Amino acid sequence: MYVKHNSIALMRLERKKRGITEVEMSRRMGLNSAQHYWNIENGKNRLTLEYAALAAKALNVDPSFFICEIVKRKV
Repeated sequence: MYVKHNSIALMRLERKKRGITEVEMSRRMGLNSAQHYWNIENGKNRLTLEYAALAAKALNVDPSFFICEIVKRKV
């Protein structure tokens, strides 16, 4: 599994669409500070699978909104 390339933009868009502040988002994700969330949303810290899952829960969206599974198939 991996985080979609546009996940940070999607996360910011959904957060703003729902009227959730960065402070509230960091609280919902269980982060230690709003600065930590700001760093993720602004590319200073990586959006890991764990943080993507927490963001999905905080925004009440399915984790697949941010995360893709790599599917291998025989050709």
